[in-house]
Amino acid sequence: MTRGFWQCAAALLLVVLLDLGTGRAVQQGYVLRFSDTFPTQDPSATLPAALAVLPVSEPEAPTTSANDWLVRNGWKQIWPLHIFGAGKPLFFAGQPPQRYLRLAADDDYYIWTRQIDVDPHERPFLELTWGVERFPQGAALDVYDRTDRPLVVLVSFGPKVPSPGLTPSVPRGLAFFWGETETVGALYTCVTPKNGPADVRMQCRYPHVKYIAVRRGEAGSVHTDQVNLLEHFQQQFPEYWQQHQHAPSVVAVSFEVRSDRTHTVSSARLYSISFSAQAGASAQ
Repeated sequence: MTRGFWQCAAALLLVVLLDLGTGRAVQQGYVLRFSDTFPTQDPSATLPAALAVLPVSEPEAPTTSANDWLVRNGWKQIWPLHIFGAGKPLFFAGQPPQRYLRLAADDDYYIWTRQIDVDPHERPFLELTWGVERFPQGAALDVYDRTDRPLVVLVSFGPKVPSPGLTPSVPRGLAFFWGETETVGALYTCVTPKNGPADVRMQCRYPHVKYIAVRRGEAGSVHTDQVNLLEHFQQQFPEYWQQHQHAPSVVAVSFEVRSDRTHTVSSARLYSISFSAQAGASAQ
């Protein structure tokens, strides 16, 4: 990895100095950085860049609880509900300024969300710096009863769409995930399973939440991936776009981890989520 490549990624991730990692709007971007410490040295040589391979063994680094930090910085655990328990303990790991949120699961399922207000017409580019250490064994969003995923980042748009019965209503959403076998760019909402009943449709409780594969395989690596939210919104919600000719505001961003269907172990890293006005050169 060349030094210039690292510098490019570092410059995009450090658009603004964030108060303990909380996101706030700036002229060109809105950045949510998952770190409990400030960078203490030149970040150009240490921040995770796109296409960075995780080392086989990392030097010892302090691991600290992240749950309280998430709550203080506007995040809320929405699953499991608190009446079912406190949920999965989460931790920060990595050497400063490479701190990241480790999202591990051992027969678990959890979702955290944060309300935001971002105009996708002003900042249409979503950028994710993330990594997968281990996929849940045999999981895929098109395999019946094995629809686990190591990490999903969900972007929610506008007001809630009414749901039938007792199902809670949620907004329209674009759910970008990193899978092991799924086809990059393909939609995995209301899909027929490869190995199950023909009348079953998976990821269809909320047909207006669109699961889209962003990356495939490559466990043991960190990448920065970028997607154009407006293009995806127009493709996935053509009727809304035809009627309104615009996308509603981004009202929330969430991360989701699941391994309870396969009853196996998974592990992922989340470094940052950002919304920017221009396409970045670091996404690879």
